[in-house]
Amino acid sequence: MEGPAGLDAAFLRDLRACYEEQDPGTAASRLQALLDSVKALQADVAVVGRRGAGVTTLVQALVGEPPSLADPRAFFQPAPEPPGQPVGYPHPTYPTLALWDLPGFQEPEPPGDYVKRLGDLARFSCLVLVLDGGGPAEPLLQLLRAFQQKQKPCYVVRTKVDLDLHTAKRRLRARYSPAQALAQARSGVAEALAGHGLEAGRVFLLSALEPHRFQFSHFQARLEEELVQLKRVQDGELEDLRAVSPRKIQELYQACATEGLAEVPVIIRSALEEPSWIRLDVAVLGEAGSGKSALVNALRGVGCGDPGVAPTGVMTTTQKATAYAHPTVPGLYLWDLPGVGVTEEDMERLDLSRYDFFLLTASERYRHAQSQLARAISAAGKQFFFVRTKLDVDAPPGPAPGPEPGPAEEIRSSCMDALRKDGVGSPRVFLVSSLLREAYDLLALQTALETDAPALKREALERAIPVVLSRLVRRKSKALMRDVWGKTLQSCLYYEEKPGPDAATSLVVMASAFAIDLSLDEESLAQVAKATGKPVGLLQAEIRCPWLRHPDPEQVLRQITKSVPFSSRVWSLVPYWGQGAVGPPEISLEATYRALAQALAEMTDDAERMFRRAYAKE
Repeated sequence: MEGPAGLDAAFLRDLRACYEEQDPGTAASRLQALLDSVKALQADVAVVGRRGAGVTTLVQALVGEPPSLADPRAFFQPAPEPPGQPVGYPHPTYPTLALWDLPGFQEPEPPGDYVKRLGDLARFSCLVLVLDGGGPAEPLLQLLRAFQQKQKPCYVVRTKVDLDLHTAKRRLRARYSPAQALAQARSGVAEALAGHGLEAGRVFLLSALEPHRFQFSHFQARLEEELVQLKRVQDGELEDLRAVSPRKIQELYQACATEGLAEVPVIIRSALEEPSWIRLDVAVLGEAGSGKSALVNALRGVGCGDPGVAPTGVMTTTQKATAYAHPTVPGLYLWDLPGVGVTEEDMERLDLSRYDFFLLTASERYRHAQSQLARAISAAGKQFFFVRTKLDVDAPPGPAPGPEPGPAEEIRSSCMDALRKDGVGSPRVFLVSSLLREAYDLLALQTALETDAPALKREALERAIPVVLSRLVRRKSKALMRDVWGKTLQSCLYYEEKPGPDAATSLVVMASAFAIDLSLDEESLAQVAKATGKPVGLLQAEIRCPWLRHPDPEQVLRQITKSVPFSSRVWSLVPYWGQGAVGPPEISLEATYRALAQALAEMTDDAERMFRRAYAKE
């Protein structure tokens, strides 16, 4: 494999030959030390699995070349043919990291023959075992056991999770739960490994075709942290999607992805001030038969026989979640969900992250099912209106019989008391009849949705902001990291020409350039503060990287150079013969690369922290 590191090594070898012609002594030996450092930094990762498990697709996704799902022809193209021999792919961000696509195992090949065909695996510093639904084969378990015994980093990746969820959704229909499907996939891997006495601590669920979902970014972060030895302050799990709509994240990310980080707060402020383009997904949730579909039709002003009407009936009619556009509020969609029961399993399969707001329905008295749903929605940090349907059955319209409150108000009061007991501070209860639309609170509910829609959109957008900013910062960081290797070589060669603190000063200048790209400089901080209304000092307090505090070049130089051996210092004290024995210290390419890469990693954490502080609610 001839990757970026290999090209730079060849460049150093040619440069060394030139130096040997001019000065066969000190300069050439120092260039040889740089050449040796290139090899010392190299980390080779073996990626292996059964044939058809998606090893090649995973490797391509890790190097930034996943198949495009935007092209419909991609679904009809044959899967990539697995290699007959190991194929190496240089990592585009970390040239010292190489991913090797090893030949896949397939029965009836004897396990011994397969292991021999892989060749010497001692050169690999890490193993990534790729599993699909078929489970691990014996020779693959042997490889995992061998790497664990040698205490080398090992990762188990469960691929094609998107297909698992798709299959589970079609098979289970109303009983489908993404969380349960993912938990089942994870437990299946853990049980299979534990059955063979192997550790299952590092199991990642992902889809190589959809790297923005599941644990792909977490897996990448762990590889970077361990193999490139980047110490990160932030947790590797960058995103918590329990309370955030993935659709909202993608919308906001696409709007901000084309601009620099300093311009992102301006785009977000514009979206918050005018949220008309933001989509608002409102889920109509409740037990089967509670009148959810009829409520959706009533809110949209459509009736039986009209085009686009949600099907209603005495028997259960809603089998899958269906979205209906609101006729007067742009971007508002009412989701007619299948009925939810009262069992714990029914509650667990709710995917509340897909929706921004809820209409919790009940056609009878407030029961355990509504209590469980209200608690689940509140625990997800979201809001809801409680809608008591079919009111014409329990409280026919008409004047109250006397000074006492009528049946409708008694029902309202009972619902509000029950919601308060479940921890809802200021419950909003609407009494409606989908048949008598003018009689109760249906018009008030329509008005409340129209009036509250802008605020609800802003709230949904605010929940997505931290995740979007984290993605944007990490994307910018990876783009900058691609330049670290070249800047390292540039600094080391400059030091060989002119030994001294100037090389360290150039590194400090490079770090300052990283800070500008990550919006950590004074001008960018002022721009972010203006767009978010936060004091500049509050944002500056989140910047902790020592490279942004004007470090002393002499101190940086000591960090990137090798100390002079004690024997050389003693020899330098010998009169006459010891003169010139101690020259300038040798620069370490490995130390220089790690220092610059770690500085960028710390600045990335600072940028994430700073943006989160900028949008935090005080």
